[in-house]
Amino acid sequence: MKKILPGGTITLALLSANHAFAGGLWLNEYGDFSGGRASAGAAAGTDEAATIIHNPASATRIKGDKLFASASALITRLKFDVKESTSVVGDGNGGQAGQVTPGASMAYVFDNGWNKWSTGISLAGLAGAGLNYDDDWVGRYQATEVNLLVMAMGGTVAYQVTDRLSIGVTPQIFYSTLTQKLRLPIPDREDVSAKLDGDDTGFGGMVGAVYDFNTGTRVGISWQSSFDIEFDGKLKVNGDRGNGIQANTDTQLTMAQNVRLALHHDVDDRLGLDFTVGWDDWDELDNIFVSVKGGGGAPIVTDWKDTYHYAAGFQYKLTDDWDITAGIAYDTNVVSANERVPELPIDEQIRYNAGARYHMSHTLIVGGYVNYTDLGSSKIDADLWGGEYSTNEMFQLSIYANWML
Repeated sequence: MKKILPGGTITLALLSANHAFAGGLWLNEYGDFSGGRASAGAAAGTDEAATIIHNPASATRIKGDKLFASASALITRLKFDVKESTSVVGDGNGGQAGQVTPGASMAYVFDNGWNKWSTGISLAGLAGAGLNYDDDWVGRYQATEVNLLVMAMGGTVAYQVTDRLSIGVTPQIFYSTLTQKLRLPIPDREDVSAKLDGDDTGFGGMVGAVYDFNTGTRVGISWQSSFDIEFDGKLKVNGDRGNGIQANTDTQLTMAQNVRLALHHDVDDRLGLDFTVGWDDWDELDNIFVSVKGGGGAPIVTDWKDTYHYAAGFQYKLTDDWDITAGIAYDTNVVSANERVPELPIDEQIRYNAGARYHMSHTLIVGGYVNYTDLGSSKIDADLWGGEYSTNEMFQLSIYANWML
């Protein structure tokens, strides 16, 4: 039985895959109390060690040693409605393509004994996705399964310049993994399967500042740097005419920088209001370069747009032991229907969050929140098929604990 030429199979697979990371699903909630209000006001500083994940300058707000840890689950539900297709791809809708993706974060701010200086360490999931379509769906030549994770580990240093102004920096090490499966069309034969995977470490950083107008009102700004990712991995092709074909690959791209500007205001000793506006620089992602090691490569041109982030929320002290919080956030659309891909089927996003925490003692606080995200209709207008997602939503469930050590 004759096999397809390895070079042709590899080239086709590389050009079909590798969009999964391009849209960059930045996470804005990291499992802490501010996540219960869609992270509104988080860049202006909070009273938990997790505050350094949002803005390194806010470390100066933490007195003594504090430890934060969280665990969460991201639950996606996606169902695609096929509006048009050709006989080449059929009419399969992919089934329920959502998955459950676990997440975790931690932060530790410690008392170093240095006057006006604060330090800490953190580990957080910054981006992620998990999708699994049926093998016979119309978009199978782009993706049948995608799993993506981006983690950042950072060391924070902050300095209190004046009684009102603090600045900070967090150098970061990133670890990223990507696995993507798809089908490849073979004339007069059944499709063959292809799997592309890889991982990488990279470097970046966050800088920020917090300014207190008075004891109840403050603003904060943070800048997350862009960072380069080069997935060194393997492409494997399996099937009647592709079995045994594999190659070492590189996938090179840049994750966008972003800025968050936040305001916190205490209305009284029980009620606080929080607001955030932000910008994500996805327009700078011009293309993704993919190549076979020892061979050629080609850029995949992208047409992503800058996105803008808005969030508003409140926190309220019910009793001496119980605090509640809620909020809403909105993110603009990153891509048009003719550029959108099934690996990242997001449109404009609206998030609704609510949470609570309980002061178990002077040294331990526990809490959690729920998040519902409407990911939009996400229309796709591909060459051979088109449609939109009738179901496109995500739930996040998070629990956390804060210790005063």
